[in-house]
Amino acid sequence: MPDFTPVPIESRRIADDEIGKPAVFGAILSGQPQEIHRNLFDGDHGRFKSGVWQCTPGTVAMKDWPYHEFCVLLSGRVIITPEGGVPREYRAGDALVLPMGFTGTWEILETVRKYYAVQARQPLLRRVKERVKGWLRPGAKGGQTGDAQAGAAF
Repeated sequence: MPDFTPVPIESRRIADDEIGKPAVFGAILSGQPQEIHRNLFDGDHGRFKSGVWQCTPGTVAMKDWPYHEFCVLLSGRVIITPEGGVPREYRAGDALVLPMGFTGTWEILETVRKYYAVQARQPLLRRVKERVKGWLRPGAKGGQTGDAQAGAAF
């Protein structure tokens, strides 16, 4: 039977004096960024993960980020620059979505700690099955039903 107990995602799961390992979320361009993450929840057969992450100053180039990621910065400052785009600074209290496929840089100015929730792409076979199920549903048009349900978020 599934467990439906809420899972607290707490920033104190990373101690203030804890030292991380060299950052691996991209190629290090400058500095010696050290990252720590605590994955506190896994769902949907490993497709969805949530937890707390921290990284010390440095610049990291990211290429083709494999997740949709929602972040809430708890502390620190970072300038995120999409490839060919405009740099934007984020600080404690800011929230953002990093779309799947993001390519660009994270210039961490002050140690960043954030809550994160990431969702990976469904395997191809699962996506095809879902699409076919949609087409086979009564009243479906091109894989979509014409009736939206009130309050349905997805």
